[in-house]
Amino acid sequence: MFSSNYTNRLFGRTRGRSKKKINLNNYYETVDKYKFKKFNEKIEYILDVGTGYGETSIFLAKQFQNKVVISCEKYIDGNINLLKNIEKNNINNILLHNGNVYNVLEISNKKYLSLVWIFFPDPWPKNRHSKRRLVTSDFLIKLHKILRENSEIYIATDSTIYVRFILNSIYKCKDYFNWVNQSEINLSIKDYFDIETKYYKKAINSLRKPSLFILRKL
Repeated sequence: MFSSNYTNRLFGRTRGRSKKKINLNNYYETVDKYKFKKFNEKIEYILDVGTGYGETSIFLAKQFQNKVVISCEKYIDGNINLLKNIEKNNINNILLHNGNVYNVLEISNKKYLSLVWIFFPDPWPKNRHSKRRLVTSDFLIKLHKILRENSEIYIATDSTIYVRFILNSIYKCKDYFNWVNQSEINLSIKDYFDIETKYYKKAINSLRKPSLFILRKL
């Protein structure tokens, strides 16, 4: 059971701007079929944080069919798209958490995660909103506690402001993680994965080059 008494609030929209009408009762009934409730000690998990329209969760589920992907996203329109693709592709190794990722982190003190993806988190570019950014040193340390040995975190962003913020967070966590691709000149996502999400395409169309950071647990 998740506690609603958490101190780490996440910001951002739960619905798109299209104003498309949806039946919320049907939505929550469908979500409940795939809802993540608790960890199972016999299973290795992948945490996909801020999945947007679900492309990354589908990709990970197909790449790692022997593991369970926890798709963590509160954006309803994106979750609807993900659920449609789960059923369309007959995928059976995705569980959905349509809420705060801190809920997932706080229900266990054991090491269940073998991989974490955080692709295009909201950069909150204005200085007054910087405290809303997800990727902080505190967040990375929380992940560290439930990561299996030598597990990795992949973080992608197309925001130069967020790149600097992430670099500072990585430096503060240098005793917890090894920055695997630090010495590489090119940090592009496409050097590692053949995946193009909606936000990746948006970045490319806007002539912004997405960067990828790979951290391995020490």
